[in-house]
Amino acid sequence: MTDTDPDYPAMVVANFMFGGSISARLPDRIRNREGLSYSVSTSFSAPTFGDAAVFSMSAICNPKNAPAVEASFRDELTKTLTSGFTAAELADAKKSIRDQRIVSRSSDSGVQGLIMTREQVDRTLAWDERIDAAIDDLTLDQVNAAFRKRVNLAGMSIVKGGAFQAAGAFQ
Repeated sequence: MTDTDPDYPAMVVANFMFGGSISARLPDRIRNREGLSYSVSTSFSAPTFGDAAVFSMSAICNPKNAPAVEASFRDELTKTLTSGFTAAELADAKKSIRDQRIVSRSSDSGVQGLIMTREQVDRTLAWDERIDAAIDDLTLDQVNAAFRKRVNLAGMSIVKGGAFQAAGAFQ
């Protein structure tokens, strides 16, 4: 998928709700409630050219906690794909994303960087206005449908690095 795909705004919002903020589902569960990691987050990016979109999760934890972090990740992703996000999560995410986007454009250097980035791909700030409007107009059904369509646990690669043998993990 590219950043012009109709699912792009929905995936930006879904990523934010799933792992893009400290209060998102995954960090709230794994870090805040279960205390298994020092940090956990997800990211989503889709290129302007090509179709190599990426949805990824990252966690930093004690190696002995890694199996539980992985299990919680798999469980939370499965629950989200099955049950979907809530209307309250969507409303909060839209507001937070809108606020972040406004703040990123509130300094001269922020606007300058954005204009330079847009110029490289022959776009104007009207592009950002359209993305803002698309995010504001998203329905819960659209976000849940895009997340289910674009994210597949069976198709994910899970890569781990750490002193697992010394911690007695993944033996």
